[in-house]
Amino acid sequence: MLAAVTVAAPARLPVILDTDIGTDIDDAFALALVLASPELDLRGVTTVSDDAYGRVQEADDAAQPAEPPMEERILFGPESARQWSAAESTLEASTDRIRMQRPTLRWHITVNHLAGEARYPIGWPRVSCALREAATRDWSGWDFLQLWVYTDTTRAGLPQEPVGLALHTPDKEGAYNRPLAGLKKGEWVRVLVPLTEVPRHHDVRLMQLHVSESNYRHLDQLDFHLDNITLLRHAQPTLLGFAAENAVLFADATQVPVRFNLAGVKPGERVEVVCELRQGGKTVVHTAVTAARGPQRVALELGRARLEPGDFEVVARAAGGPEAATARLRLVESPWQGKEK
Repeated sequence: MLAAVTVAAPARLPVILDTDIGTDIDDAFALALVLASPELDLRGVTTVSDDAYGRVQEADDAAQPAEPPMEERILFGPESARQWSAAESTLEASTDRIRMQRPTLRWHITVNHLAGEARYPIGWPRVSCALREAATRDWSGWDFLQLWVYTDTTRAGLPQEPVGLALHTPDKEGAYNRPLAGLKKGEWVRVLVPLTEVPRHHDVRLMQLHVSESNYRHLDQLDFHLDNITLLRHAQPTLLGFAAENAVLFADATQVPVRFNLAGVKPGERVEVVCELRQGGKTVVHTAVTAARGPQRVALELGRARLEPGDFEVVARAAGGPEAATARLRLVESPWQGKEK
């Protein structure tokens, strides 16, 4: 059931924090307190004293939100090297590049424009690993596929699409393909795939990484080090992709629809999600629903609330969740408002 009520809430006080962060712990502690305060709205941080650039970096690092608590299930570790099949390339456990005090999977390719398949001499080096057990194929209770990739190469840099990722399902329509465009030479890069993008993530049969040799020069040397190939899920109820269905509405609208993906809830369970429409820090409409994991659409019924044109904020929180999600909304004057029907 949806309910619409009017509730007053205290406005948050906008503040700018002036600091010489980086010398002692007091400024970092003050910044943490401001960020955690429900009464304060941090609009900016200024730095003084010497090494201003370094202090800006300190402030920026301290202000970054903490990684939410996650649960993980390892899919492929270094011990899985023999389970992978490789074509026009090799894969083995290696200690050449260590990220977390353990071996990684080293995928080596010597680009050869002359030695591919007979019909396609400029080929597609690839490695793949089958998910043979039914329990490992069902990813429906998870939120992300994660892997870390470190790239070594004789090239000065990488092409726009250095590697492709494919997830195979029993039918071609359910397969997932994605270029890993964010890889960088000489750096560990985290790849995070939202499983809502994978059509049949409840039945994934095979994971594959591939390279198009047409993107490289003949005899280029490539080493992709793979680490921590895991499934992740939020340990607490979390709203992902929260947004108003329409960023602008007429002021005489009867409801405000919002959409989000509810993560961190186990299959079959439901949690309460509270949505509020606020203006100037005051709650003007409040709606509570119960929802299961996955995509959701909730409508805040405006009922008899008479709202004037202006800027609003839509705020939602899942029971037991770490923090609220917010979205902006603007109400504009309706050409029909106030007219006789």
